[in-house]
Order: sequence, then C-alpha cells, then structure tokens
Amino acid sequence: MKAPKHDPGSRYVLRFDRGRYTLAEREKKASILTTSTEDLQLTVPIRISAILIGLLFTSFGLGLMALVVFGMRSARSFEWAGMLPLIPIALLGGVYGVDLLGRGITGRQWSRRLWQAAERRLHEAFRSWHGLAVLGAYLCLLVLAGLPREGWRSLAVLMLPLGMLAQVVCHEVGHLFASGAVGYRPLWLSAGPLLLQVDGPRPRVALSRSWVMLFGGMAVYVPVRRTREKDLWVVAAGPLTNLLTAALALDVLGWPASESGFWNTFLRTFIGFGIAIGLINLIPFPRAANGSALDGRELLDLLRRREPISQRGS
Repeated sequence: MKAPKHDPGSRYVLRFDRGRYTLAEREKKASILTTSTEDLQLTVPIRISAILIGLLFTSFGLGLMALVVFGMRSARSFEWAGMLPLIPIALLGGVYGVDLLGRGITGRQWSRRLWQAAERRLHEAFRSWHGLAVLGAYLCLLVLAGLPREGWRSLAVLMLPLGMLAQVVCHEVGHLFASGAVGYRPLWLSAGPLLLQVDGPRPRVALSRSWVMLFGGMAVYVPVRRTREKDLWVVAAGPLTNLLTAALALDVLGWPASESGFWNTFLRTFIGFGIAIGLINLIPFPRAANGSALDGRELLDLLRRREPISQRGS
C-alpha cells in the first residue's frame, strides 16, 4: 500500500499503526526552555544540569556549615551569635542540592510528597509570633556580643531588620508600580508585618497576620488586557528595583565606609539585602508545592510561553 503524501513542514505527522495511517500532532523537541525540574519525566540535558547544580549546592551547604562550626568554636563570648543565621542557609542549601541530585539521578520529582508534607506541617505548627521571638532573641545576642567592644553603639545592629524590611518593601513596590504603569490594576502588597491596600479611594496600612510574609512579601494586581510583554516588565521590576536602590545607597554611603553608627549600619544592611534579594529572586528555582515561585521561575515560564499568575511573591 502506498503512503499518502505529507508535507514535512506541517504541524502534523502521519503515523502507521496496526495497518492504517493516522494523523497526529508533531512532537516538539525538548530544550532547556521547554523542560525543567518540575516536569514529570526529565530530559537528559535537564538531568545532567540538575546533577551539576545539585553538586554545587551540596558543596556550598557542607562548606558553609564547616565554616560556621569552625568560627563558633573559635569565637569569644557571644560573638558566635553572628553566625547563627548561616546555619539554616547551609542546611537549606545542602538539602536543596540533595533534592536536585535525586531529580537528576532518578529523572523524576522524587521529593515532591516530602516537600508538600513539610510545607503543610510548617503552616500548621508555625505562628507569626514564633518568627518575631526568634528574631528578637537573635538581635539580643548580637547586642550582647558587641557590648564588650563597642558599648551601647552595639545597638546599631537593630538596623538589620529595618534594612531588610526596607528592601522587601522596595521589591514589592517595584512590582506594584510596574503593574500600574503597564495598565494593570494594583490591589495590595504585603511586606514583612505590613499590609498596604491601594485599591480603595486612599491607601490603607494594616498589620499582616501571616507568618509566611514575616520575612518576605507579595504584590497582588489584576491583569487588564494581559500580554506576555507586560508580565515580563512587572515580574522583572522587583529584582531590578532592589539592585537599583542598592546602587543608589552605595553611592550615598561611599566605599569603603569605615565609620560605624546607626545610619551606616542601616545603609550597609540595605545594600547587602538589596543585592541578595535582587540576585536570588532571579534564580529559576522550582515552584513550591502550592504553586508559588520566585521571579526567576516566573520569568523563565514567561519565556517558555507558559501562563503566569497574577500574584507576585518573593
């Protein structure tokens, strides 16, 4: 039997199965922009990338933990308190590296149920005042560590959470301002314990009761005549605002800045968290179990022409 003619450049392809020809949609070739570590069956290039990046994160976590242990053993008085925040960073980096290694080796999301269970348990057990208590205890330890050398000037460490909160506010304001600039309708933003609603006749500020937003933020808007180009601008505006404000603060502070004090401590924290928040948000980490993702994942999905979400979180 002679096969019917078929255009090789067509969207569809003829397949011969069980003595008959059928018309099926042509399969698209997988690439870095069409697959990710969230897909059910990972392609070979993605598996290799996951293994290499997993080795990098695992090495980073182990190395950072070794530095923390060495530094805490050699520290005097309460100086070891300054290294405490590095412990969860090292643990998260190592665990995420092991997760990527597992995805690369097995070719599947082997840890999806584990992450979902951990996230559900964290939501049930953790309250907002828990985070405030941990932050307060950490700041007290930092003040005690600096008292022998700096006296009451050690209270300048209280500028650390203010500098971080200021950068989170800048990030979410960047998203919300960009959404209004492209024609979307801004609703509200959450940054740390603050909740700002802008959809009424005048802005209203309230306290947020969600512990999830205690160390992060979210900007919510309603898309109007949505396009991919508009979404790209809105998503990219957050990290770009962090990097821009950090550069402006660096110009104000000067480099190097040898003087200490409340203002300089605030600027150093503002600059450091601005660079960190801006760059980390550009990394395309896989989505969380509830579907939320950082800006890097949203940008990658937009480049892959996947449907974004109307809520911006970081």
